Amino acid sequence: MNEQVLEEIKRLSEKVIVLNNGWCHFEYRHVHFVSVPDKRKEMIRISVPHVANGNDYSREILDTVINETNQHVKFIKAIVLNNGSISLDYDHQVSQGEKMDKIVLHMITMLFEASEYIKMKFQKEYNR
Repeated sequence: MNEQVLEEIKRLSEKVIVLNNGWCHFEYRHVHFVSVPDKRKEMIRISVPHVANGNDYSREILDTVINETNQHVKFIKAIVLNNGSISLDYDHQVSQGEKMDKIVLHMITMLFEASEYIKMKFQKEYNR
């Protein structure tokens, strides 16, 4: 399954780097993504490791944007990493009969939309 995910990522992105540990770094519409292989091959994990620097915003704005993103953007989990970077994660448990092309495209598209959403929310909150 991890090979199928990688093939779909390569189909959708011109810039794909496969790291030694099996992780895959790629770009889609100028957003950087990471795909992390699942050892049991039951789950697909794709992330946008850095959407924005949370240290650039007040705690109130940061909490508001993260909470609203998690409430309003389906399937995506927004988190603030220890270094202040805001990351978006999407984990998908694969069911028998699902088509990898549709799953991977959906995951990447939703993460891209979530990254745009979170940037827009920061802009809106910051300009209040």
